[in-house]
Amino acid sequence: MLILKLMGTPLEQIESEHIKNKTVMMNYKALATLKGTGSEVEFHIDPHLDLEEFQFLRDMIMELSYGNEAAIDERGCQLGYLENGEKAFLIKNWEEWKAFLIKAKLRTLEGQNVQALNPVGEELGSGLLAEYKIKEHPFSITSCTLITLFGERTFEADNIKIVPTNQFG
Repeated sequence: MLILKLMGTPLEQIESEHIKNKTVMMNYKALATLKGTGSEVEFHIDPHLDLEEFQFLRDMIMELSYGNEAAIDERGCQLGYLENGEKAFLIKNWEEWKAFLIKAKLRTLEGQNVQALNPVGEELGSGLLAEYKIKEHPFSITSCTLITLFGERTFEADNIKIVPTNQFG
């Protein structure tokens, strides 16, 4: 279990439409449970969340701590390491860690069958991933070229999501 502490805020003051019975929920899935101890709240976070679920949780914690980011203790919430060996946490180095993971995923998807989705999840196209362009801050995929049944096609959008189709050949 990963533990992040939000200090200076009693549990009774934590309000969000995504918290039900001291549990943070996303699409009917429990992401974290909350425990209050005096004037701090501990988020006990499932370590097996996907990137979108971690992002959702991070956004919620940032919103709850708005104006008081120094009151976050995430020593128990290390998610991994960056390419340079620096530790990555849910708050500190989040964007760099997320970019590191997505770049690694993209490298493994080159030459594979994928779907390119726009920011709302609608399919732009599908085919073999030939190349892609990224923007660094904040990290996003801005263009991708797929080899489709009808030839090479390039798709551009602000934040393209590339997902494997798990089809071979």
